[in-house]
Amino acid sequence: MKILCLTVGPLDTNCYVVVDESSGACMVIDPGEDAAVILDALRKQGVKAEKIVLTHAHFDHTGAVAELKEKTGAVVLLGSGDAELLENPGWMRPYMNSKSSQGIRPDGILNESDLVNVGGLSFKVLETPGHTPGSICLYREGTLFSGDTLFLEGVGRTDLPGGSVADLRDSITGKLFLLPDDTVVYPGHGETTTIGHEKVHNPFV
Repeated sequence: MKILCLTVGPLDTNCYVVVDESSGACMVIDPGEDAAVILDALRKQGVKAEKIVLTHAHFDHTGAVAELKEKTGAVVLLGSGDAELLENPGWMRPYMNSKSSQGIRPDGILNESDLVNVGGLSFKVLETPGHTPGSICLYREGTLFSGDTLFLEGVGRTDLPGGSVADLRDSITGKLFLLPDDTVVYPGHGETTTIGHEKVHNPFV
């Protein structure tokens, strides 16, 4: 497995390109903006995205979805609780660029324990509401893509529509902190961390 992290958009969102090197299959997680940068990275790696997976539907994680889908033919997947927000951006429109302000219909919905397959790689879906109602994380042994649920010594904000402090705390302590301590966390913003580090040093919990 190869993981490329591209920092995109005005909020420095981490967009991940996850490649199964044995097959050349890849998925793009949270293409928040800068579609040209993401497409160039795919070209340089010699791969074509098969799936676009969104950890949640906030504008800073979805800005390049439409263009990537058009250029690659990749299917768009996200958690059920955020499907409506992706299709009808509503309150987010003033913050979005003109290319991404229209709603996008997902090609598929992800629920708890579903598997996202990329070539020979398989990632388990963990529903982690709190930052948004439909936030999800993707887990494979040793690796967690946490979106805006868990950061290095921080968590996603809960003061936007649909956010919940109680749900976020339950998601982190009841699901993410049950994973092995050496699990590497790839967050939606900022640097990587580990589950073990966050258990000790994250002030939210």
